[in-house]
Amino acid sequence: MKNRWRFISTILLHVLLGLSLSSCGGGLTRFDPGPPSKPSSLTATAGDGQVALSWATANNAAGYNVYYATSSGVTKSSGIQFATTAGTSTIVTGLKNDTPYFFIVTSVNSNSESAESNEVSATPVALRSFSQADMAGTWNFNILVSGLSAGWMRGKLVVDTAGAVTFSSFLDSSGNVTASSGLFPSLIMNSVGQVKDAAQGIANFHGVMASNRNMVIGTSSPGGTSRLIAILQKQVSGVTFSDSGDIKGFGNAAGGSRRFVYNQISSGPIQEWEYAVGQFGGDGTIQYTVLAAPSSPVKPGNKASSMTITADGIITESLTSVTPQPTVLMSRGVMSSDKSVIVGTASDTSGANSKYILRIYQIININPSDTNTIALADLKGSYSAAKLFVGAGSLSASATLQIGSTGGSSFSSYLDSNGTTVLPDDFSLAIDTADTKTGILTNPNDASFHGKLSYFKDMLVSTKTDSNGLYSLFIGLK
Repeated sequence: MKNRWRFISTILLHVLLGLSLSSCGGGLTRFDPGPPSKPSSLTATAGDGQVALSWATANNAAGYNVYYATSSGVTKSSGIQFATTAGTSTIVTGLKNDTPYFFIVTSVNSNSESAESNEVSATPVALRSFSQADMAGTWNFNILVSGLSAGWMRGKLVVDTAGAVTFSSFLDSSGNVTASSGLFPSLIMNSVGQVKDAAQGIANFHGVMASNRNMVIGTSSPGGTSRLIAILQKQVSGVTFSDSGDIKGFGNAAGGSRRFVYNQISSGPIQEWEYAVGQFGGDGTIQYTVLAAPSSPVKPGNKASSMTITADGIITESLTSVTPQPTVLMSRGVMSSDKSVIVGTASDTSGANSKYILRIYQIININPSDTNTIALADLKGSYSAAKLFVGAGSLSASATLQIGSTGGSSFSSYLDSNGTTVLPDDFSLAIDTADTKTGILTNPNDASFHGKLSYFKDMLVSTKTDSNGLYSLFIGLK
C-alpha cells in the first residue's frame, strides 16, 4: 500500500513539474499566447543626433521591434531594425542631424510579429542652447487674427527674467487699447527655443525663437473659430535707425534703389494673400514692379506713397498726390534689429468693409552696392514654422520643414488647430538665378506660390493658395 502511494505521488510530481515547465516555456508543448496586436499612438521627439519614441502598450506583446528609414513608407521588411525592447519607449541614437527619419514599431511574442504601427517622422537637429534670459527684454509685436474675431493687434510688451509679461502699449483694429488677459499671460522659453504662454498645463500660444534671439513667431487659437499668427521683434539696445540709412534708396551713384519683397495675408470680409516686389527711392517713395493677389489688385502709381522711420525702428507710410494710390498704408511697421525685415499690420478701408492685413517686407540690398547673393543651396536646413490659413475656414499650424540643397522640401512634423498631424505633400523650390541677390523663390508646380529667403538666409516667408482652397502665409525660421 505504501509503495502504491509512493508511485502515485511520483506521477503527480511529474505532472506538476510538466505544467510548471510548460507555463514558463520550458515544456515540450509551449503555451501559445496568441498573436500580438500592433502598437498604437507612436510619437517621435527629435534630439541632437537622436529621436525619442514612445507608444501605447499592445495586447499580448512580450517585446517591441523598432524600425526606421530615411523615406516615408517604412515597413518591417524595408526598414532598418534599431532594437527590440520590452518597454514602450526607446531612444534611437546614431542619427544624422538635419536628416528626416521615419519610424514604425511592431510588437512581438513567441507566436508572431504584429503589423506595423502608425508611421511618425522626426528630424534630429543640433541643440540650440536657449534660456529664459533670451526671452527677457522689450518686444514689438504684430498679430493677425482670422475667423470670427478677425482683426489685428500690435504694440509693445516687456518680458521679465521669469517670463511674466507687461504691456507697455497696445492697439487693435477695433480701437481697444488694453490687451485681453488671455493674450500672452506669460512667455516661457525652453532650451531648444520653443516659446509658450504657460509654464505648466496646456499652453495656447506655441512659438519658436530665431537663432539670432531677436524674433519669435507662433500661432494660437484665442477662442471659437478664431486663429492668430504673431510675430515678435526684440528691441535691441544700441541699435538705432534713420531714414537715410535704413529706409531710403542710395542714389544712382551709390547703388541705386533699396529693393524689397513683401508677402501679405488678410482676414475679415476679404481674405487672400498678396505678394509684391518693389523699391524705395532716395526720397523714401515706393515703386512697385510686381503686385499679385487672387483678386488681381491695381498696382499703385510710382511714388504714390513714401515711408519714414523713427530712431527706434517704427515705420510709417503716408500718401502722396500720385494716383492710383495704394488701398492700404502701413500706419505702423517695425524694422528688425538686423535691418533686413519690416513687419506691419493695417486695415484696408477702401471697400464697403474693412479687411485686416499682416505684411512682411524683406529687404534685398541693405548696403550701398550690396554684393550679398543667395543661391539655392542656401535654402538647405531645418525650418521651424508657423502658418496661418484664411478663406472659407480659419486654420493655423506649426510645423518643421526640411529643405535640401537642391530645393527638395518635405515636412517632418505638422500639427494644425484641428489636431491634424498628417504631413503635407513634398514639393520642390526654385530660386531666382537671373538676379542672384533677390532670394525670390518659386514652386515650378504651383504658380500661386511666392516666397523669399531672407538676406541673412535664416528665414523663409511665402504665400500661396493651398490645395484645400484656403490662402496661407508661411513663416519659417532656420
